[in-house]
Amino acid sequence: DDYMKQVETNVATQGVIDQVVAFITSHNYQDFPTVVGLVEDATDQLGFAEEAKAKSEAAAGQQDWNNAMLWANQWWQYQVKTADLGLRAKTFLEENGARKVQ
Repeated sequence: DDYMKQVETNVATQGVIDQVVAFITSHNYQDFPTVVGLVEDATDQLGFAEEAKAKSEAAAGQQDWNNAMLWANQWWQYQVKTADLGLRAKTFLEENGARKVQ
């Protein structure tokens, strides 16, 4: 049950990340070197999250709930880092005159 609750949290967190990414990519973020750096860092963190997710799912598939939970928590930690970077990028864009692009 704890594992499933953590997975639900991770899925919800990914939804927030997706919304922030949609905002960033809908604006001229490439014109802001600071934001480009944040996006690159966030992309790296999200890659680490995917690796942790795969390990979590593999452990759950083997009913190794201890490791499944540990990896699910690690997956979430990487998502939190991703979200933090993304929100900082979004705030920077909002505060520095980014414009919506087609």
